[in-house]
Amino acid sequence: MDIQRLVEALAPLLRDPVAEGDFAYGMADLPAAGTDVMVNVDPETEDRDDVEVDALVERVRAFLALTPEQWAAVVDRVVAEIEDAVGDQPVAERTPLRDDLALTSSVVFVDAVLLSFEAPLQLPDAVVRVQLDADHRFEDLEVEIEGVEPVSFEGLDDLLDHLSEEPGPSAP
Repeated sequence: MDIQRLVEALAPLLRDPVAEGDFAYGMADLPAAGTDVMVNVDPETEDRDDVEVDALVERVRAFLALTPEQWAAVVDRVVAEIEDAVGDQPVAERTPLRDDLALTSSVVFVDAVLLSFEAPLQLPDAVVRVQLDADHRFEDLEVEIEGVEPVSFEGLDDLLDHLSEEPGPSAP
């Protein structure tokens, strides 16, 4: 794929798009979220050789055209997943997570979108990564905490099982 051709094709959607290595990026308005967002476009050239420029541009266009209802459904699911994982544990910050979540960037792939959120009051040292499927529906969530090695779980039940396990004996 000609990355410069991709940058040129993204010009109507992204402000001042540029290429860096094998991907393109630029700022764009995401009206459904009421914010500007950095949009990274990754053609995954190391894994695929059949990605078309037009297909990627259409994926970006569809992402930027999310409706407020679609966006609300994503945010609702993110909040529910995190609040379910926290459960009844006490929290120091009383600001609702929904009000604290801020979209910081996105990566558009041909068959998915990866969103990065910060929640500076609720999760000050964390980045919340959310994967949307090709139809922009919630697919997966991961919370990366600075200085902590990430752990992945197959689903909410596995996460809850892990959180409820008794800690093992500590090493001397």
